[in-house]
This record gives sequence, structure tokens and C-alpha cells, in this order.
Amino acid sequence: MLSRRICYLAALMGCAGFYVAHGEWVSWVLLVCVAGLPWLSLILSLPAMLRFRMWVQAPAAVALGVEAQAELLGSSDFPLPPFRGKLRVTPCIAGAPFYYREAKGLPTQVCGGLKVEIVKGKVCDYLGLFAFSARRAEPVLVKVRPQPVPVTDLPGLENYLAAAWRPKPGGGFAENHELRLFRPGDSQNQIHWKLSAKTGKLMLRQPMEPLRGRVAVTMNLRGTPEELNRKFGRLLWTGQYLLQRQTPFEIRVLTGGGIYSFQVAREEHLTRAIDALLCYPAAQSGSIADSPCAASWHYHVGGEPDET
Repeated sequence: MLSRRICYLAALMGCAGFYVAHGEWVSWVLLVCVAGLPWLSLILSLPAMLRFRMWVQAPAAVALGVEAQAELLGSSDFPLPPFRGKLRVTPCIAGAPFYYREAKGLPTQVCGGLKVEIVKGKVCDYLGLFAFSARRAEPVLVKVRPQPVPVTDLPGLENYLAAAWRPKPGGGFAENHELRLFRPGDSQNQIHWKLSAKTGKLMLRQPMEPLRGRVAVTMNLRGTPEELNRKFGRLLWTGQYLLQRQTPFEIRVLTGGGIYSFQVAREEHLTRAIDALLCYPAAQSGSIADSPCAASWHYHVGGEPDET
């Protein structure tokens, strides 16, 4: 915008010099037209400037290490006026904010959330001589998702299955059954007819399921970029491992805002939990180990390179 103002002032001074040197009516008309041009441009640009809105276009999520870009865009109900602004990127977990540079793109080498917001957003008239603050959309969160990192020293799931059994809610198929007398309200489909004929009493095959213990995965949200990549990768792999074995579990993580807990029973639950953790601040001190975790099966996710 500075260059346009310099060009306009040069043109205005040239017209003024031409008028002083010649004094012709043509030079006067030219001087008046050039002097009034910015105001005419401002009047014509006002409708577009008042309806102008600025926002950030960026992917909501990207895989670790995949190139990603952010772009500053604007829209208006009228011909689009010139606009300018900068994008500031703030890592959610840890790190200082910095201005986005298109040549470098978004930093996707570290797992975590990136808050991309508009700063110094301005909208100009069509000549680019006047600038006003523009309406800006809310910041955009870009989540850099981890890649699975295999873990080989997980505790065996045998401790997850308790010795006790309980009736399976709703009945249905089960590998184990318990025989008992038929009670009013029971489904007739579960009656054991052969045994009932032998005993002379209506006997029922009650489907049973194991009374499972609590499964927990814990993690401290802090560390170097390499440690964070390993932690989130191991958390993702462990979650997928448990879900493949139809084992619901709880994720407990110490963050800068305290301890957050997520119940995971399906793949989408795991994705939502990790996406949320990517956008929390790092814990400055303390450990999740200081909070008791009474679970039949427990795995703590660390970030050491020799941890498997």
C-alpha cells in the first residue's frame, strides 16, 4: 500500500507542477480529477469493504510429515477489494508463535495442534490508498496426527479377564452358559427343552459373559518433539491393539490444564481423544503416576527411544 501512495503523491505533484507551469484550464481539470480520485475510490469501495470478511483456509488434520499449506482468503458480495494480513501459527502443546511463510508451509514434523490466526488484517479501497481493519474469522486448528509406533512389551490381557462371570445383558450368543430355573419374564427361546423334559421343570440356559476389569492407558503430555512423536505414535498403536481385541479402555493424560480422561470403545472414540490431546498445552511438572490408577490392565506410554 505504501508504494501505491507514493505513486499517487507523485502523480498529484506532477499535476500540480503542470498546472503551475502552464495555468491552462486543462491542467486545472486534471489536477482536480487526480485530487478527487482517492475519495471517489473510497466511496465506490465502501459497500465492498463493509461486506468484506477474511478467513484462513487450512486442512483440519494432516498426517505426521505430510506437507500442508495455509492460505489467507477474503470474500465480499461486491467486487473483491484489495486486502492484506499475516498468519500467525501457535503450537498448542509447546513452542513459541511465529509468522507463517508460504515457502516453508505448516510445520508437520511434530505431532500436535497448530492454531492459525489472522493478525494485522486490513481491507483497502480499490485504489489501495485507504486501509481499515477487516472482519476476521475465528482461528483455525490444524491437527498433526501421529503415525502408529509399535509396542512389543504390552502387559498380557489375561489380567483383564476376571474369574467372575455375569449374565449377558439381552441374552444372545455366548460361549458359556449357566443352567437355572425358568422365571416369569424370561425368553422362551433360551429354555433347555431336553433338560426340562428330564427334570420335569422348565430349565433355562442363561448366556454368561466374563466380568472384565478396568483397562487404562496413561501418558504425560510433555517432552521433546521426538518424544512427543513417539508418545502419540505408541498411544495410537496401543489403542488400535486393544480395539482389535474388542477391549474398551480409558485414556488418562496429564496436561497443562490437569488430568483429562477419555473412554474409548470404538475407532472414532480413539481418533477424537487423540485429536483433543493434540490441542492441549504441555504439563510443566508432575506425573500421571502420582494419581492412583486402579486397573486390571495398565500401560504407561513413555517417549524414550529404547522403549518398545
